[in-house]
Amino acid sequence: MKNYSYLSREDRISKALENRNKNLVLVLENLSEELNISAILRTTEGFGIGRVFIINSAGKRPRLSSNVSSGASKWLDITYYSSSSECLSKLKEEGFIIYGTYVNPTANNLLTTRFEGRIALVMGNESQGISEEVINLADHLVYLPMQGLTESFNVSVAAALFLYEILRQRYGQKDE
Repeated sequence: MKNYSYLSREDRISKALENRNKNLVLVLENLSEELNISAILRTTEGFGIGRVFIINSAGKRPRLSSNVSSGASKWLDITYYSSSSECLSKLKEEGFIIYGTYVNPTANNLLTTRFEGRIALVMGNESQGISEEVINLADHLVYLPMQGLTESFNVSVAAALFLYEILRQRYGQKDE
């Protein structure tokens, strides 16, 4: 990861935007907690990912908390959709491979999955996960193995762990 703290504010902004990861995007499907969305946006921007897609089947845009996101949303290219199929079709047209996060051990284990190419990572609703539509449209389904009795992490924690693992595998590689 790059540290631009030695640069002037304008140069830091310019350098960070120039070095955005263009081969990794995040898709949030029907998340119900606006604070979770804001926390995820902060994590996403902090990892240098510039594009986020927010799907809300009800067509309602979430109210983002600048306190939780630390203003990260102003640095992100956020696109809103009311249809999962429309969003994922657009991403596939752009050459992205769709990875759906799925709380199910029949999916691929995050820790043994090799992430390559242009990746769109789909995080699902806090209580139901990704929709049946995303399950059917995804190229790969990936789960985060749990060792304790808790079935899953909070979606913002899970997003951070998934993004970290994808970026860990790519660490040091120049963005194409």
